[in-house]
Amino acid sequence: MKIISSSLTKLMLNAILMLFISSCEETPNPAPAPDPEPSGETPIERPFTAIPDEMVGTWFADHNTGPLTANWEQGTFQGESGFREFRTLVFTKDGKNAVEYTSEVFNVNDEVRQRLYKITGTLEYKTNPASITFHAQSGKMRIFSNKYSGYQESNILRKDLESYATVLLNPEATTFTSSTNYLTAKRLDGSMQISVKYKKVEGTSNPGGNPNPSDPYGTPPATGSYVKIREQYYPTVTIGDLEWMSVNYAGNGGIKLNSKPEYGTFIKYMDLKDIPVPAGWRIPTKQYYLKLLRSQGIAFDEVWETTNGSDVQSKRLLGQLMAISGWLKQDGYANNKSGFNAVPGNLQVTNGNPHGEGSNCLLWTSDKDNEDNPVVFKIIQLPSDTFASFGPSVIGYNPPHIPLRLVRNK
Repeated sequence: MKIISSSLTKLMLNAILMLFISSCEETPNPAPAPDPEPSGETPIERPFTAIPDEMVGTWFADHNTGPLTANWEQGTFQGESGFREFRTLVFTKDGKNAVEYTSEVFNVNDEVRQRLYKITGTLEYKTNPASITFHAQSGKMRIFSNKYSGYQESNILRKDLESYATVLLNPEATTFTSSTNYLTAKRLDGSMQISVKYKKVEGTSNPGGNPNPSDPYGTPPATGSYVKIREQYYPTVTIGDLEWMSVNYAGNGGIKLNSKPEYGTFIKYMDLKDIPVPAGWRIPTKQYYLKLLRSQGIAFDEVWETTNGSDVQSKRLLGQLMAISGWLKQDGYANNKSGFNAVPGNLQVTNGNPHGEGSNCLLWTSDKDNEDNPVVFKIIQLPSDTFASFGPSVIGYNPPHIPLRLVRNK
């Protein structure tokens, strides 16, 4: 991935680099030159904001052999000619002192010129639509060549940095506790949007415990009850003798869709054990969800493990558990009268795009079936029927990530 800039800026920078490299061509094998004296220019003032916790850390392009930070520290090079990107992003919580590394390779006659850039700048996070913009402030470039050993290093001039920006649209980052985390986005390249995927360097996250700037649960609700889980405050609702979270868990531990914060965090089964469940609360069993259904007067068939999806009265009563908005079928039944606020987020996987958003509400239970498969509570909306049921979630090579609620006895 190349640093985003105007064509004019890239030409200016290339011209500067060509002039600099030409000074090396007269000596066949010069020793690496020392760092040039500071240019005396102050860093460019740029806007900055805090970014979501899950974005904090060091990320490198998925197909790279490792982060370019290691190459910079070791004085080595990683990259190739062509269109594949070589990029590492160091994202900071407060948006200050972020760093971007990129590389390029050019063949000129019998010379191979390799350029490694390190640019320091700020991060600006926006919502609606979600985006992260990296603004350049200062930078250095190293030039490697098969015509000499080591590398030459130079400051990047201020005028060549002023229009530099890297924009990631709709960035989404996973927060797994038991596997590799990834950041996906669309990168702006002129008028094109290019899909990108970055792998996180383990142990580089440092959110610091502050709420995310766009976290809807970063502060206690103005009214009503809530449960605090780490630094987040989740509204709750009492239904019968049970107190339920009225929103999905949205802490770290899985996949988040920043464009749909109401879906919360999609979690795979093996990571449920890492959820910081507060004292007195628990992941609901199947029996808790059955009690929820019965609190609304909904009949449940124990043999078929479902409510009657074709019965009008059953559909109306089930609508009392369903969020008013978000469901595809606008039959008027979803009124959230109970306050449970079931949202149709469906599920997520790391490899694929499952169908069902807008018509499927899935929530983990703590139960397993006779074949040791985790059991999921479901509210399903079809063109004709709407029903609640339970079903197994078979764990394979591409495990499902499903939202979660917590409950406690009053």
